[in-house]
This record gives sequence, C-alpha cells and structure tokens, in this order.
Amino acid sequence: MCWRTEARGCAWAGLLQLAALAAASAGNAPAAADADREGCNQPLCYTASQLEAERNHMVLHDISIVDTTRGITRIKADLAEANGPDLGDSDWVLTGHVRVFMPQGKLSADKATVQFANKRIASMSAQGEPAEFEHSADAATPNPLAGEAANRGRSALEAAHGHARQIDYDMERELLKLNGDAWLSDGCNEITSQSIVYDIVNQKVRAEASPGGDTQVHGTLHARSGPQCAPGAGRP
Repeated sequence: MCWRTEARGCAWAGLLQLAALAAASAGNAPAAADADREGCNQPLCYTASQLEAERNHMVLHDISIVDTTRGITRIKADLAEANGPDLGDSDWVLTGHVRVFMPQGKLSADKATVQFANKRIASMSAQGEPAEFEHSADAATPNPLAGEAANRGRSALEAAHGHARQIDYDMERELLKLNGDAWLSDGCNEITSQSIVYDIVNQKVRAEASPGGDTQVHGTLHARSGPQCAPGAGRP
C-alpha cells in the first residue's frame, strides 16, 4: 500500500509501518486502468493538502482516499483523523462534506467513521442531517420495493435512494442500515420508518418501528404511469 500526500508522494510509508503490495496483474487490466486514472496503483492510497503525524496518530486535511480492491471507491472529506500503529487496520474519523463514490452508488454525510481492515475499506458509519445514499441496480436485478409484474417489465437502470440520521454500510456484506427518520425509495415506491435494512446483494428490505414508539412503518406504492414515478420525482 502507498500512503501519500500530494507534495511528498510515498513519504511516511516507513512511519506508518504499512508494506507496499504488488500492483494489479495483467488479467485485471480494466481495474488497473481505472486505478491509473486515480493515480493509485496499490490497494489503498490517499492524497491530502496537509498532513500532521506523530507516531500512532495522523491528521489530514482535504483528504481523498482511493480503495482499488472493489473497483474504485473514493472517499473525500475536509478532515480525517486516524489512530493506531497500522493505519490500514484502524478506524478513521472523517468530518466536513464527506462524500463516498462507489462503482454502483454514492453516499454523502456530515461525518463518517470508516473502518479499514487488511488494507481495504470494510465498513463505514455516516451521520448527517440527513446522511444520504444512492445505489444503482441494472434491469436484471429484482427491485425489492416493486411487485413481480413491475420487475418483469423493467428495461432500464433504476436507482434506490435513501436517507437517515445515520447510515451504516457493511461493504463486505453489501448491507445498508438506515436509522433515525429513515426513508427509502426506488424513485416510485417508498418506505419511511425509524429503521430500514437494505440487503443490496439479495435485494431485500426490512423496515421496523421503534419498540414502544408511536411511529409505524409507512409505505407508499405509486402507479408506474403516475407523475410520482418520473425521474427525480417523489424525493422529500
């Protein structure tokens, strides 16, 4: 892995005690080309406008993190703090205009804690007023918010949008958990609840009301021909 600042290239690698790994093989040429465009030929890289480091603590300003292990995932934030002897296996706290760009989606928040494991992003917990995400699915993937007939008729890309006060994203299991004033929509059908779990791989949704609370799970199913189902419609 190559940890670097814009000004110093791969400086600090010894300080951070992170070993460099081999570049992508020829069989991964498309992924390698994407990584080249990002200026990262290792599993995990970053750029920053300013770095402050001492032993097991590091602060970075205007950071951009690139993870090339699942396609290209980029995380941007105003500030990042990390602790531990091996920063490739630690938690990073990011604050200020947090933006996550993934091969099939994106996430935005005011603050996020990103967990790195084995030199790759394992999970993140994002908070905001609200934190938001968008996930695109191809037409061959069933839509968990639509009926069987609607899924049979799909022929174009559809996207799931959601927001909540906190979004936990397990990237290893492709599992999203929305907590606190949670809302999920496919651009036509929508669910509101205090807690929603979205299983991206298996295309399953589970929504729950708060125990002992007055708020119930609320769903709205619009006709596909209706104006609510037009691109960009129905988003609160």
